[in-house]
Amino acid sequence: MARRPAHVFPFSAIVGQDTLKTALLLNAVDSRVGGVLVRGEKGTAKSTAVRALAAILPAVEVNEGCRFSCDPADPGSWCSECQERRDHGPLGKTQRPASIVDLPVSATEDRLVGTLDLEHALKHGERIYEPGLLARANRSVLYVDEVNLLDDHLVDTLLDAAAMGVNTVEREGVSFSHPARFILVGTMNPEEGELRPQLLDRFGLCVDVESVREPEARVEIVRRRRDFEEDPREFARSWAEPERELSALIKNARLRLPGITLPDEILYAIANLALTAGVDGHRADQAMARGAVALAAVAGRPEATLRDVASIAPLVLAHRMRRTLFDEPRLDSTALAALISQALGVGADGEDTEEQPGDKAGVGQTTIFDAAAGTQSFRPAEESLSQEFNRPLDTARRSMQGKRQESVSDDSRGRYIRAEQAAQGVAAGDFALDASMRAAAIHQKARSASSDLAVNIKPSELHRKVRTRKVGATVVFAVDASGSMGATNRMAAAKAAVLDLLVDAYQRRDRVALVAFRGEGAEVVLAPTASVELANMKLRNLASGGATPLAAGILQALEIVEGERRRQPDVVPWIVLVTDGRGNVGISGGIGSDDAVTAAQRLSVANVHTVILDTGISAVGGGAARELARAAGADYVRLSSVSGSEISSAVRSRLAGAK
Repeated sequence: MARRPAHVFPFSAIVGQDTLKTALLLNAVDSRVGGVLVRGEKGTAKSTAVRALAAILPAVEVNEGCRFSCDPADPGSWCSECQERRDHGPLGKTQRPASIVDLPVSATEDRLVGTLDLEHALKHGERIYEPGLLARANRSVLYVDEVNLLDDHLVDTLLDAAAMGVNTVEREGVSFSHPARFILVGTMNPEEGELRPQLLDRFGLCVDVESVREPEARVEIVRRRRDFEEDPREFARSWAEPERELSALIKNARLRLPGITLPDEILYAIANLALTAGVDGHRADQAMARGAVALAAVAGRPEATLRDVASIAPLVLAHRMRRTLFDEPRLDSTALAALISQALGVGADGEDTEEQPGDKAGVGQTTIFDAAAGTQSFRPAEESLSQEFNRPLDTARRSMQGKRQESVSDDSRGRYIRAEQAAQGVAAGDFALDASMRAAAIHQKARSASSDLAVNIKPSELHRKVRTRKVGATVVFAVDASGSMGATNRMAAAKAAVLDLLVDAYQRRDRVALVAFRGEGAEVVLAPTASVELANMKLRNLASGGATPLAAGILQALEIVEGERRRQPDVVPWIVLVTDGRGNVGISGGIGSDDAVTAAQRLSVANVHTVILDTGISAVGGGAARELARAAGADYVRLSSVSGSEISSAVRSRLAGAK
């Protein structure tokens, strides 16, 4: 068993969260299950469980002296260094402790994939590869906390490495590849934004965790946490035996794994279930098959059964039941359980297996972990199963992330496009080795006698990298929810258009806010957030009717934008105003139409990108909404008819063409 890091809460001491612990342990038995995505509110032991896993993972056998933990039993996957050493004789074997490798959301691409060993290059004039996090994670667990906030260029790199099992580096004169087979584990709070669909599908299993609801269990959580914080070492010693038993369970299950059979009838049942559930691709089939075999290995059975498939299926299917974020879930958790029961014939008639206490819709549970801490049962998860706002490259340097507008980065994240000379007396920061060496090259002959460095670079020759990246936007949708919108179908069209625009905002990783104005004032329906699924729900439930406090709606949207600018000065602000332009309620008793124009003028002064969507059928010339657009310096869109598709198409066309 691996040595426990200091101050890490023991895995077996975690109260409840049995489904989460089971998903992690199944991946520990067979890494080909596909990793785990853990979604849930803060304070539900997500990170605690992941970090505690390292202490119960068996040690890994590796080639002695290998920087990449190559597997002695799999020469075909060895790194180039091990292959070269093999030509000079057999390689020795050794063991190293299993580990959890953290990938911070702020990591640079160099830190993830590796880069040139700068010190070695300067001292010896040789290009040597310095491994990154993917190298450390080979045959271990790569953990990404807040995985939904990870930069897109890092997501692309992760997807490539996970698909190929190899990390290939071609940069700064370095050409190198090494194995990168890891268990990908991500945790996230859905309220902070959704996960990119390509990465979501990459996770074999998905667990939605919630707070423990039983008072006795909550009390026990507090007790154990207090004991741990008062004396972590003593607490770890008190749980040492359950930890050893779990580690032995994983080790024995790994040994049994190659001998577990998966009959053809089980494979056909898996295929039938995936087709019935309507999931895309074949990853669901693979994950169910691998998970069922891992369950059988843990239980000590020689063959996977339909009950194993029924146990693992909810975790495989739930996050694949929608093609896009804005689709309604095709099945809720109860309907999904019933579908699994019907498709597999497990528990439906009580003939194959006897229903156990706590079973839902006939889908059985499989008890797989018995440690001294108590029986831990596997339970099916309780869960609900274009064109762009393009802007040219500007000169402002920004640190925020997104995909909306290209900007020069002020940190070491983004794509390296060129180098510039570092300012005198200022550290080079994101050091550009290639450009610095070129600047110093012509002076090396004169400097060689006075220095033992292969390359001697003076401060005046230092260059820094200039990188570009996509930055995000805050898009505030201000929707006229008053009776002036006209008939019910007109309001429905406006809702449909805003929902369609929210899809674009989701894809572009923007923060979204929603303001509705009706009656006597404006309401912030949704504060700025990346969770556009929540915005979707709020907008669908938006009521209409009453007077039109248009000025209040504009000012409320502007207040949100100014708050976002204070929070993040680099934000690209947008306001999309959905209205017919006719305001009849002013500010503090003022005239509604005059106050609306005055408020619109403030948008122009504040330099906010604004689009006014005229949903009214007014006289030729555009009327009130066009006047409002002129005052705001906004893009104006007037429609010949009111439909959701035409509204969204017109807005996208204007925004894409704006420069």
